Amino acid sequence: MSFIKSQLVKEKVFLCSSTLTHLSLMFTDAEVSCQFGQSCILPCRFTPGQSLIIHWYHMTPTQTGVHSYYDNKDQWGHQDQRFRGRMSLFQDQISKGNASLQLTGVMVQDEGSYKCFTKRCGSSES
Repeated sequence: MSFIKSQLVKEKVFLCSSTLTHLSLMFTDAEVSCQFGQSCILPCRFTPGQSLIIHWYHMTPTQTGVHSYYDNKDQWGHQDQRFRGRMSLFQDQISKGNASLQLTGVMVQDEGSYKCFTKRCGSSES
């Protein structure tokens, strides 16, 4: 079992099997495991409000855009091609302060750190 460490941010994904069949999601206070090719949830909570903007980033040198949500809808134009069709928010939970992201079809390339950024009514949280 091997772990790759990277800069501490809100969520991290680590490769944890040399056979590339299992990935582990590491959070600041919890660890969630998922199977290669399966689904995982990257949690993110915020204080609900109006005029909400949500951005998820894969913390690579170019800070890859994973998912964006504003104007009360997903913004697919800001999503990196390799995440297309594999990322989704829980639409019915956004108004309750849940910006968790579901990642489907987990691949080795998904390894790394992820950050959730939310902004509402003139303030920002991350």
